[in-house]
Amino acid sequence: CAIHGATVENTLFEDGDGANTFRAFNPTQAEETYSMVTANRFWSQIFGVAFSNKRWLHFFMLFVPVTGLWMSALGVVGLALNLRAYDFVSQEIRAAEDPEFETFYTKNILLNEGIRAWMAAQDQPHENLIFPEEVLPRGNAL
Repeated sequence: CAIHGATVENTLFEDGDGANTFRAFNPTQAEETYSMVTANRFWSQIFGVAFSNKRWLHFFMLFVPVTGLWMSALGVVGLALNLRAYDFVSQEIRAAEDPEFETFYTKNILLNEGIRAWMAAQDQPHENLIFPEEVLPRGNAL
């Protein structure tokens, strides 16, 4: 509704001379009160999408909010059921406790380990960090 309201409100054109915006429109008029060309310009400036006809425009205005609502509902259900796809924090804790546990290395973990190694001399001189072979650069691979 908000997307449709914003589109229509930003693309209205008057048919009459009423002082109030809505007095200029007759509820029984046959022609539409907004410009599809202006609506296309509005949508392409805001979202980078232009539509060939009104059916696609209205489908998109229905599809975007409904999809957003469903995705947020799925996210809330996933959090309620503790369905976290990548739980990197508990993975690091388990890897620290269990030396046999193989960590799924991500850029975040590698970055954290790099920062720890870089700052180890200043922050914790007693700590020696040993990196696994698979995270060390080999040859010309960046």
